[in-house]
Amino acid sequence: MAYFTYFPKIGYDARGIKNDPNFVPITNLLKRVRKKIEVNNAALFEQYFVRDGDTPESLAHQIYGDSTLHWIILYANYMTNPYYDWPLNYFDLQKYVADKYKNSGGVTGTHHYENSNGDIVDEPGTLIAPGTTASGGTAITNYLYEEKLNDKKRTIDIIRTEYLQQIINEFKRFIG
Repeated sequence: MAYFTYFPKIGYDARGIKNDPNFVPITNLLKRVRKKIEVNNAALFEQYFVRDGDTPESLAHQIYGDSTLHWIILYANYMTNPYYDWPLNYFDLQKYVADKYKNSGGVTGTHHYENSNGDIVDEPGTLIAPGTTASGGTAITNYLYEEKLNDKKRTIDIIRTEYLQQIINEFKRFIG
């Protein structure tokens, strides 16, 4: 049950010889379908917290007994790119932040300041109006900022197994 087996085929001239086309059927990888499931129907889903080491493939095997159904997990969460949409593990997050902020103070550099409510504020001591300076802000490091973004990706929806075949059939209908 590989994801791309459901995609339509198109004719493609791989040789590109003028006046002598030779069309072969290839999978149309550019075809995209957005989830049509009624999202507010919570009965279709279970929430899952993605832990370090979890992958779409490992979750599909764990939940559905078939790792090739990883695309169902991505599909249910509007994830089109598992490299950017899936939460990074601790090690990869550290590497990512170090590389992204290597010219901006590194992982411990200050990304922004927040007050006790989590609102972004000016750096303490910054002149914000004549005679008034900002106060009460806590420094949020580049790493902490990226970690919060990454952690928001950890709670995902898993389609319940009893609805799995229905969703696969729906996907086939939309993609075909």
